[in-house]
Amino acid sequence: MRSTRWQTIGTVGLVEVPAPQAGPYDVVLDVGACGICGSDVHAFAEGAWISTGDPMGHEFSGTVGAVGSEVSAFSVGDRVAVNPMGPCGSCAQCAAGSSNLCARPVHSSFGGLGDQVLVAHAESGARLFRMPDTMSFEEGAFLEPLSVAVRAVRTVDADLAAPIVVAGLGSIGQCVVRVLRAYGAADVLGVDVSPPRLQVAAAAGIDVLDAREGGGDGVVAAVRDRWGTSDSPYQPGSGNVAAFFECSGAQAMISVATAVTRAGGVVALTGLSGSRPRVDLDTVVQKELRLRGTFAYTGDDATEAFRLLASGAVDVAPLVTHRIPLSKVDEAFAAQHATDGSVKVVVLPDRP
Repeated sequence: MRSTRWQTIGTVGLVEVPAPQAGPYDVVLDVGACGICGSDVHAFAEGAWISTGDPMGHEFSGTVGAVGSEVSAFSVGDRVAVNPMGPCGSCAQCAAGSSNLCARPVHSSFGGLGDQVLVAHAESGARLFRMPDTMSFEEGAFLEPLSVAVRAVRTVDADLAAPIVVAGLGSIGQCVVRVLRAYGAADVLGVDVSPPRLQVAAAAGIDVLDAREGGGDGVVAAVRDRWGTSDSPYQPGSGNVAAFFECSGAQAMISVATAVTRAGGVVALTGLSGSRPRVDLDTVVQKELRLRGTFAYTGDDATEAFRLLASGAVDVAPLVTHRIPLSKVDEAFAAQHATDGSVKVVVLPDRP
């Protein structure tokens, strides 16, 4: 079978590898669709968090092709969405309920950018979700990024009637927007530099702002004009945003976030930057901001994400802008890297 492997910065390739074999507690999937994640792009373009020969792709859905002898809940032919996180279940973080921070996620699944993929310990926690007939493989592949968004929104627990900003409208930011809307957020502003991403976010029912209009200072001014200002000790004329979801990892937006969030507000850092950006800690301290990182998701987050997908409360279909066959996976990475031309690139099996 074919599997996409990272080779060097700017280069991925399909290689022939042995087909996975299901152990007693495992399932093998024939991949139906796999999205390219922002972290995949960081790996592709910068070599971040990856080594030569590592398999790629963790946003996938597919059809069960083989089941282990001890698997009873799933059968060959089942169409499933996948939570690829496979925590150990026994470390201190898992015991505390923070399986997203598992010290040894030994059962995690990678390699969705291939013909087949192994899901180890498929019945442990919330790993596989049987998709309704109305859900496409493309939609099922969004379970992973939507789970990230669910965790971010539920962790922040923002006042949904107050001003909220979502900066960075890639797939995570777009999913955050949709989860906020599904939960009843009334006043959300999306910020990005990509026209297609701004357009897709606007279609979800929010107002949008092109960050290229005036740069970071322009965004700060626009947000202050929209919602007014607030005062706090040593921070007069601050913004009035209650919750700022920073999903881009861009230094400029992190600076905007601390400037426009009001005293006592929260800045949720969900996007990976691939670098070490500076943060205005004086502003964080003087406004007593909650600077909150949110990472990955738990099984409970994945279960809620699947509920939102299956019920139709969140519609992810409009996010797919490119459908590229596995045989052209290098083109898929180039398309996802070109933010001005893409929102979500999905890799599909080659058709006869």
